[in-house]
Amino acid sequence: MKKTVVVSAFHLIYISVLAKLLSFLVRILLARKLGSEAMSCYSIVAPTMVFLISLVQQGIPAALSKLSAQSSDPKLPLAAGACISALTIALTLSLFTCILPFFAGELLHDIRLIPVLRALLPLLPAVALSGLLKGYLQGIQHHYAANITQLYEEAARIVFLVVCFALFPTQDPIALASLAMFSVTVGELASCICMLFHLRFSFHHIRIAPRVLSRVRPDQLRDILSISMPMMGSRLSGSLTYFLEPICMLLLVPASMSAQIVEGYGILNGYTLPLLTMPSFLSITLSNYLLPSFSYAIAHHQKKQAKKSCLLILSCCLLSGILYALFCYCFSEPLFQLFYHTSQGADQLHVLALPFLFYSLQPPLSALLHACSLSAQAFCDTLIGSLFRLGCVCFLTPYLQVEALLIALSGGMLITTFLHALRLLRYDLHGRSSAADGG
Repeated sequence: MKKTVVVSAFHLIYISVLAKLLSFLVRILLARKLGSEAMSCYSIVAPTMVFLISLVQQGIPAALSKLSAQSSDPKLPLAAGACISALTIALTLSLFTCILPFFAGELLHDIRLIPVLRALLPLLPAVALSGLLKGYLQGIQHHYAANITQLYEEAARIVFLVVCFALFPTQDPIALASLAMFSVTVGELASCICMLFHLRFSFHHIRIAPRVLSRVRPDQLRDILSISMPMMGSRLSGSLTYFLEPICMLLLVPASMSAQIVEGYGILNGYTLPLLTMPSFLSITLSNYLLPSFSYAIAHHQKKQAKKSCLLILSCCLLSGILYALFCYCFSEPLFQLFYHTSQGADQLHVLALPFLFYSLQPPLSALLHACSLSAQAFCDTLIGSLFRLGCVCFLTPYLQVEALLIALSGGMLITTFLHALRLLRYDLHGRSSAADGG
């Protein structure tokens, strides 16, 4: 079992390393081509993108991963998830299109952002389909195929951006920010094509789709929702906090300081956080591997093997987090000079590096909670951390400006991570019923 976990994890890790490098190349390309104003516009809209993605996916990919691993016919959970996703996309697109002008003018205080926000519309169906296919592939234990799509996704973004920057040179920050936002859709579409090709999707599958959908029963929809809703709540609470942060910051500071706040927020989200969260590819990859394999082990009463794989994966995540945090703490300014040709924001990386060494544990801990049927407890933990983060932004921004967000980010992350760890420790010591009662 240990050898299988190591070999499988190694294949997933090296794919994720390449994907993360390509992702970081995208960040470098955007940072150098967009400029500070366009990057600020992109960063201000990015929380809305994350929130809408969480709303559209609503935890269905992870639910599919678990249910497909346990089902004798994994196509049925996929069909049930597709039905729920189709309804969600229709409602979300309709509502967001209607409120878009009000959202840009009244909440983000910049009517120029409307084209950037419109660039999000084609992303929603693309990201929903991508999530369904990834969850299905992970559930049927095709981890390699699910993860290699990251390479095609990031490569497609790079090619698209390079071609557009070469063929349509412009200095308009709104046009540049819209182009950067639309590149996310291009990457998701490339990912979907790759996964469909792996599944050997053909016209035959389109013909039998109505037959498969007609076999979906209400209890299968309930099974998906019973897992996805707590997971969506957990992710939505974090993305909602991220979504509300720029709105609250702009509302709570004088108009004369808005430009300074937007610039600082753009540096934090465009430069600092991509560097700070770079090792997250390891923990997220291992989490995606851990959830279906751990669910399978628990379902077949292989608790000893499940515990060994958990300890191995958590140890790898923590070790990588410690090493990278120390590296960022010691070389924050050289890293900024190397990648961005500026030292602006290096002090943020220096301050956040050590607290964020625990960030690498959050994805696998969250995956374990969901696998142990503690999704509601995971949501409570994330909600507590998110409320702390938003509270810091609301109460400290008038006094500390952008520095308030540094305290909010590190504090909220640490609270959520340690609460997750305590939940799992109690589950391990006292069993399923005690852990559930404690939620």
